[in-house]
Amino acid sequence: MIFRLRFNSETRHTYFLPMKITNIIHPGIILFALSQWTMAAENPPHLANAFKIGEVTSTEAIFWTRLTVHDGNPSEQNAAPGTAGEVRLTYWAKEKPNQKQNIDWTPVIPDKDFTVQMRLKGLLPDTRYNVLAETRTGDRLGSSLEGSFQTAPDAASVRPIKGIIVTCQTIDTVDSGDNGFATYHYLDKLRPDFFVHTGDIVYYDRRPFVKNLIEARQLWNQTYSYRFVRDFHRNTTSYFEKDDHDTCFDDCVPGTKYNDLTFEQGQAIFLEQVPMGEKTYRTFRWGKDLQIWLTENRDFRSHKNRAPDSPEKTLLGFEQRNWLMKTMKESDATFKVLVSPGCLVGPDKPGKTDNHSNSVFLHEGTMLREFLASLPNTFVTNGDRHWQYHSVDPKTGLNEFGCGPINDRHYEVGGGCGFQPEFHQFYCPGGGYLEITVERKDKPMITFRHYGVDGVHESAATHPLRKLNVSAGEPIANPEQKYPVLRYEKSFEARK
Repeated sequence: MIFRLRFNSETRHTYFLPMKITNIIHPGIILFALSQWTMAAENPPHLANAFKIGEVTSTEAIFWTRLTVHDGNPSEQNAAPGTAGEVRLTYWAKEKPNQKQNIDWTPVIPDKDFTVQMRLKGLLPDTRYNVLAETRTGDRLGSSLEGSFQTAPDAASVRPIKGIIVTCQTIDTVDSGDNGFATYHYLDKLRPDFFVHTGDIVYYDRRPFVKNLIEARQLWNQTYSYRFVRDFHRNTTSYFEKDDHDTCFDDCVPGTKYNDLTFEQGQAIFLEQVPMGEKTYRTFRWGKDLQIWLTENRDFRSHKNRAPDSPEKTLLGFEQRNWLMKTMKESDATFKVLVSPGCLVGPDKPGKTDNHSNSVFLHEGTMLREFLASLPNTFVTNGDRHWQYHSVDPKTGLNEFGCGPINDRHYEVGGGCGFQPEFHQFYCPGGGYLEITVERKDKPMITFRHYGVDGVHESAATHPLRKLNVSAGEPIANPEQKYPVLRYEKSFEARK
């Protein structure tokens, strides 16, 4: 026996569903799917999550977008339901508007949350590109949206470069209502050359505590329907890493699960929700003076985190570790920056067992710190920790800069390690973002700056963070004060 479901007569969408399928699929999932089909038939496609442009080199980029039923309602858990349809992309160098290129109508993939990724090739180095995304269902046009991104300079080019590093954001710590996070508002005005999110982009194991694949996708859809977030990304070259909370749960390892969400499903969701190439560990050159490395800290762990440490125990996996050390050693970039989801120097909170600063990964952590410290002009930046800091490893002298969470409110999710003078040059129990600039004066110079967006000015090594007296949805930032606020900066001249 078969159901035949006919919806809107204008679109003439008809769907067939065998009766026996209800024996193997939960009725709730069937009803959810039918609701999406119904809305798809009655509404043109929208771009509630805007789009992201990532994996950008001097000549290539990956465009990501997702079609939605409406323009988004960030205050709801199911903020941006997906829908079927097609996307056409037009792109051109900002200074050459008469030389437009396009990727013709391409269907989104329903099994991948109605997303599509398109690879742009043959781009010009160090060029601002404009993009236009158009949508349609059948012959009916839907929403369209413009944006832009910046390609990287080639390896011989010398010019100032500005990059941004962030981490850790959750629905619980939204500070600007339906706009999302104030940090993105300020970064949008800053217009950096590139942006890196080091992971914990969403938290499956915090409110609303997802139970399955559908709810995990909804959390991504909600996060990227916030106005500040989506407006920033449609005009910014972005790179993405994942960590534990946006894979499955706190300190998760392969083979585990959270409610009905498996680690493997979390891996797949990340790949469908951000622009991503063949591997999640990779390196990008930004001119003569800067190269960045992005690592995968979750997928290749050889043992459970709490297993005894040994030379055979690895967090990165042997293949990735060998790649990292080989490519960093071969690089002729003036400055080398490792952008890691987790810390290598720390220090961390007592009892933690999830990163290279913890004793359970002592062998590999020591190997990496000694190797990185042996390379001139090499630095570590990292996410995951809920405080901003600059640490120097007492044994090797390796410098590490923790970017801190997306805002000060997020510090209260788990707290910090406290100021530790044997490591810390700077410590602030709060968040915002980390800015990296590379420029040439008398010599090539790299500068790291920690910023906050709630008005706390931090210049000393320790600062008693004021209690945030804000209600849910109320912006932290005081409109009468200038933001963002510089808390700390440290510059290094290139050495041979």
